Formats: sequence, C-alpha cells, structure tokens
Amino acid sequence: MTLQASKSISGWQGALIAAVSVLGLWMLFSWLGFAAPRGSTFDEQFMMPVVEQLADRWPALSVFWDFEDTKGPAFLVPAAILFDAGIGLNGLRFINLLVAVCSAGLMGMLVKKNWHTAALAGVLLAVLPYHTVLSHLFMSEPSFVLGSIILGLLATTGPKGEPGVLRPLAFGLGLTILLHHRAHAVVPAAAAVLVAFQRDGSPAWRYGLAAFAACMLRLPLYFEWGGLVSPEYASRYGLGFSPEAVVYLLGALAPLVWFGIPLGWSKQPRLLVWVGLLAIVIAVVAGPDLSSTDGGVRPDGTFPLRFQGLFAAALLKLPIGTQALALPLVVGVGAMGLTGLYLQLPKVGLDEQDGFSKYGWYLLAFGCLLYVATRGAVYDRYLLCFGCGLPILLVRHAPGWAVAVQGCFWMLLTLWSASNWLLPNS
Repeated sequence: MTLQASKSISGWQGALIAAVSVLGLWMLFSWLGFAAPRGSTFDEQFMMPVVEQLADRWPALSVFWDFEDTKGPAFLVPAAILFDAGIGLNGLRFINLLVAVCSAGLMGMLVKKNWHTAALAGVLLAVLPYHTVLSHLFMSEPSFVLGSIILGLLATTGPKGEPGVLRPLAFGLGLTILLHHRAHAVVPAAAAVLVAFQRDGSPAWRYGLAAFAACMLRLPLYFEWGGLVSPEYASRYGLGFSPEAVVYLLGALAPLVWFGIPLGWSKQPRLLVWVGLLAIVIAVVAGPDLSSTDGGVRPDGTFPLRFQGLFAAALLKLPIGTQALALPLVVGVGAMGLTGLYLQLPKVGLDEQDGFSKYGWYLLAFGCLLYVATRGAVYDRYLLCFGCGLPILLVRHAPGWAVAVQGCFWMLLTLWSASNWLLPNS
C-alpha cells in the first residue's frame, strides 16, 4: 500500500471531519461575540409574518400556494409546520445552522484524500461570502446550497457511465423540491445534466428526463401565481432581458474567483486578455445603474434599490467619476477569474473520480447567465447559491498558495459581514 493510499479516508470520515471543523469554526465565532441578533433582520422581517400566517392555516392545502413571497412552498411550508409545533425564530435559525453543517459534511464526503483536505473543504464552504451570516439567520440560501450540492452529488458522482434508475429518480425528486423552494433551481439542474452527459454519455438521458419532469411539476404553481413569484412580488421579479444584471454579477463574482487569473495566465494569457477586454467593453455599454430601484415599494413607503450587496456598497462609496472606471475593471476581473478557473478543470474525456468540480464551475457560470433573462432585484448573495462547488474546485485543482490566499480573503469578508450582521445586542 502506498503512502498516499494509507492516508486516504472514507467518504463518511471526510463528512464527519468537515462538519466538526465547521462547528469548531462557528464556536470560535460565538466565543468572539458573533451571534444572531435578537430581532428579525435581512429577509426575516418579511418571511416571518408569512410563516406565522401559514402556521395559523396549517394543515389546509391552500398553504402550498396561497401566500405572498418570493420563496416557494418547499421552504416556507416546512418552516410554518415547525412554527406551529412551537419552534420560533431562534429555533428556525438553529435548524438553518444544522443545514449548513450538513452542506459542509457533503463537501468533506467529496474529498477523500486525507483528513485535513476534508476539513479545508468544509471550512472553505463555511467562509464563502455571506454563508456564515445567512446560516446563522432564518434565510433560504443555506437550504438551497444544500439542495444544489445534493443534486450535484447524485448526477456527477457514482459509477461512471452507469447512472442506473435510483439515482436519476432521486435527482428528479430532489430537483422538484428545490424548484418549489426557489425557481433558481433551473441553474443546478442545467449544470448537473450537462456534466452528467459529459461524464456518462448517452445513459445520462435519465437525468435529462428527470429534470424535464421536475420542471413540468413546477408549472401548476407558475400558473397559479401567474409568474415565477407570488402576485405581490411580480413587479419586482420575473422574466425579461437584463444584460446589466449579468454585468453586475460578474463584478460581484470577482471576490470569489479572482485567484483564477494567475492560474489561467500560466496557461492561456492571451485568452484571458481578450475575455477581460470583452467584459470591460460590455460593462461600459450595458453597465448597471446602481441608483435604480427594483420596481417594488417597502411597507414604509421606500423604494428598494435594484442592485444590493458588497459590490454595490463599495462602488457607491466612490466618487461618481471613479465608479464609471472601477465598475468595468472589476467586471473584467470577475470574467477573467471565471475563465481562469475553467482552464484548471480536467478536459472532457479525462474524467477524474467524479464530475463535481465541473458541476461547480457550470453552476457559477450558468447562475450569472441566468439573469440575462430576468428583471428585478439582483443581490450579491445570490452568488452564494451558485458558488457551492468552488471549495471542491479549489482543493482539487488549485495550488496550495491559491487555496491559502483565497481562503484568507474569504475569511476576512466573512469577519466583516459578521461584524455588521451577527450582533446579538441589536
């Protein structure tokens, strides 16, 4: 037995190590004084009244469609059932935290090289921008991340070329649930099916069929609401044409993927230059108006900005003239970083143990492209839903220095966001 083989661990060992590592990290955060605030924050202030209303009406079947929110019944109805059973806001937050720990465990399950690599994968997922904060609150992103990871595991791992029947069935069931959680689930569906075809060939048609069936099962709710979200939010979210949304998300993507630039530069520098220049030109021509509103009105009569998050906040602090220069440059960084990461992936036909790394890249790329066909609000934290494959891509295909630098940078962003949102006395 070789030395490398003797150090390898099983999937369940990797899962346990990653989950325990993340628990330890968040216990350290608690020791430093970071914790969920006493009152509602972020979207909790909008979702908790809906949860209470649904809890009062449970078990009437109308709770699965008769409510006003951007999230679907697969997220809100279980929360309402738990609330009806006596679990309040803090209990729902704790469940969200457990969901995030499970996601970290699945990251560790994918990394069987050794124990510290499994721990690293789990911690990298935990410190993805916004993940630690949203996991400590009652928000929909952590459960969506878990669902995306599960879909990737089902469709891009397992015996190569032999999907069987149970895995596609489980994939279809999981996707149906995730589509009724948030309509964004079309992104992990497309990414998973594409990688399954690349990896397994024609037998992957089962995943395609399962994805089609799951999308068809989402149509009754679409027709009931008359759109992707409930009628009250239809003016803020829906289908459309928004190249400026893709431009914004490419800029917001820069903190997640900038390390791909030096990695890709060593392989195809000319390609990166052309991608960066093209992204800058598109940003100049179709850049977002950061002062625009998303078409909705808050209960207090104010109009929410369409573009919100770290990227927008940082740009708005700059002088107007500097904003016009900084935005295209950061968009160029995001596009070049994403391209550089693609160059790190194994070529089609030279598959590794599984296709999850490719799934992670397509998930992120398709997540940005999705917004060209939408209208309404665009937030940086949406990228968290599509960035869950980055930790695996990092630990498998990036050199140690890139993992260390990127991980430290994400940790700094996590500490900054925690210092703003995880204040127990607020």
